[in-house]
Amino acid sequence: MPFPTESSRRLRPNLLALACVLAAAGVFPAHAQTATDLDAVKVNAYRAANSTSGATKTSTSIAETPQSVSVIERAELDARGVQSLNDAMRYVAGVSLESSGIDNRVDDFRIRGFDAGSWSNNVTLDGMRAPQGSQWNRSMFDSWNLERVEVLKGPSAVMYGQIAPGGMVNQVSKTPTPDQAQQLRLGVDANGQYSAAFDVGTGTADNDHLFRLVGLYRDGDTQIKHTRQTHGFLAPSYTWQIAARTRLTLLGLYQKDDGGSTYQFLPAAGTLNPTRYGYMKNSTFIGEPGWNTFDRTLWTAGWMFEHAFNDHLTFTQSARRTHVDSLYRGVVTFGALNADGRTQNRRGVMGTGDSDGDTFDTRLQAHFATGAADHTVLLGWDWQRADWEGVRSAMSSPRPIDIFNPVYSTYAPTLSTETPTAGVNRQSGVYLQDQIALANWRLTLGGRYDWTKDDSSSANRNIATGVSTPGGHSVIKSEAFTGRAGLLYVFDNGLTPYVSYAESFQPSTKSPLDSFTQTAFEPVTGSQWEAGLKYQPAAVDGLLTLAVYDLRQQNMIVDDPVAGRRNCGATGTATCSIQGDEGRVRGIELEGRITPVEGFSLIGAASRMDSEMTRSAPYKGKALAMVPDYTASFWADYTFQGGALRGLSLAAGARYNGVSYGDSANLYRIPSYTLFDAAIRYDLGRIGGTDVQLALNGSNLADKRFVSTCTGVSSCYYGSGRTVMATARFGW
Repeated sequence: MPFPTESSRRLRPNLLALACVLAAAGVFPAHAQTATDLDAVKVNAYRAANSTSGATKTSTSIAETPQSVSVIERAELDARGVQSLNDAMRYVAGVSLESSGIDNRVDDFRIRGFDAGSWSNNVTLDGMRAPQGSQWNRSMFDSWNLERVEVLKGPSAVMYGQIAPGGMVNQVSKTPTPDQAQQLRLGVDANGQYSAAFDVGTGTADNDHLFRLVGLYRDGDTQIKHTRQTHGFLAPSYTWQIAARTRLTLLGLYQKDDGGSTYQFLPAAGTLNPTRYGYMKNSTFIGEPGWNTFDRTLWTAGWMFEHAFNDHLTFTQSARRTHVDSLYRGVVTFGALNADGRTQNRRGVMGTGDSDGDTFDTRLQAHFATGAADHTVLLGWDWQRADWEGVRSAMSSPRPIDIFNPVYSTYAPTLSTETPTAGVNRQSGVYLQDQIALANWRLTLGGRYDWTKDDSSSANRNIATGVSTPGGHSVIKSEAFTGRAGLLYVFDNGLTPYVSYAESFQPSTKSPLDSFTQTAFEPVTGSQWEAGLKYQPAAVDGLLTLAVYDLRQQNMIVDDPVAGRRNCGATGTATCSIQGDEGRVRGIELEGRITPVEGFSLIGAASRMDSEMTRSAPYKGKALAMVPDYTASFWADYTFQGGALRGLSLAAGARYNGVSYGDSANLYRIPSYTLFDAAIRYDLGRIGGTDVQLALNGSNLADKRFVSTCTGVSSCYYGSGRTVMATARFGW
């Protein structure tokens, strides 16, 4: 491990009770979770990782990572009844959730004010990005197959290449472990959706061969009326300890989604603002039951390999192929709510798509000393390729609907236009990092160079006339250098102050045809300065962190404000784009986890974000879209340790999301809201040879109707309403 100093070793035991504070663990979960790597401790609360490698791709102690990182471990995911990434990150500072409202298709959220979800491809699985795709063709992995969720805040381009500046999320898969406990979970929620899930494993007596199989099946109604969903997956994995220093883990996943989509465009009138009839319900369905559909098939296959040549030099490689294909059909809003204050015009859309993605990440890690300084040097090369295609179709419009008393019809649409698109996206990058330990000082230096190439084409076909208009073919090449540096000092009293600087870049998605001058667009870049303080009290298990940052995104691409420049794009009919805007988010975050007494866990998170367009022709001085001014959350969980209530756990939490704006012009002000969560668990102990636990989890208990964001008169989104789920878990 890097930084093997005496002060570092004193810090490690206290880290084990933390779940979401400045931690990210293991791109290689098979290694990070072996019995020899985990400290032997008595767990009396949610357990956090004792090291972080998501941020550095090396096994680095949590307290010695000069970056804001939060980890949600499996124990917390279970205790809070988490079912998605949005659920998982409810108690993480600086994260705003459900950017597109209730949406069972994707994970959509923002970190430190910038898009970090599925649409921006900032979500990784085991450190590897899922492939890009056509408009609605994206991946979404089930949280039951995750060992933990790592939230990396700020730019992480040195480790992961093209990435948004606000942060990213890495999901770590469950993989085989020695002496694994077997689990079966049965559940039902208040909407009538039932589920069955299992997690089983076995292995040989010498642990040279380990197997694991994780699976889930869920079926039933959702919060949105007339929207039923069937979802299931199977995820086998196998670890072979080839030799004392050589290990190979194979991972697979097959996932199937069938049914309806909970995603809806909603009118601003009736959601953000009341009409004379009030507000529409957050469960109202304004599509057509016989038409609205979301079906998806997803599968992955890959490996994680590790070979240590000796105690100082290690070779590792991760690889995966991912396939996603989907069908989306929806009836959605078309324009603002009508003047009568009740009826909404609608339009029909359909999208099909499929994508195949391949990714490799190969690393060589060396440990050595130069004088009094210890070094952990990482040299890596990663490569990824996505090959995708899709067709977006416009359908005839169904009749308007009453949003307060919807009446559905038999919608038999006719196809009006088709827009086929296809593309091949490539990225490769070389990175170098040196982590240096000198006495109590920790210095991290890293740099990376990336090459990207996006090759895409599109067309438009009018079904009525049979006339096709080629959209053109474009090739966008980009290359960029990104760097980062961090300095940290480890005090013996548990304080670890740090300062860091990091950069990011994202290739432009616009071609020269989108510019009035037909000038090629440069990559969109980002940079962040961050300073922080972490504190581990000696008397109790816990970690408190305070971070301040200045985060900027440069070369932002926006609509050309010059009137009349509406003759761009492949067809010459699109609005032109310009580049050069800059946005800034300054913030302060406080996040903590502490276990003051055995069985009692407290999680707290608070943030203040001040955003501004610092350079922009049309929006200078405006706040960035979807950046709440304040967020705060608190969760308390207590398990009775003795007496008649032994085995009973009570938990409660509250979440506050402050005021934000839904658009760059700040025309749509999104009010603040506060939500309440709770959980009750009871451990029945052993019944025969089986451990049994019953649980009841609830979120947004008051069923508060709130708008998560609103970008236009017909593009507003409700957040999730009340969810109550009862589960029974059996272990043996």
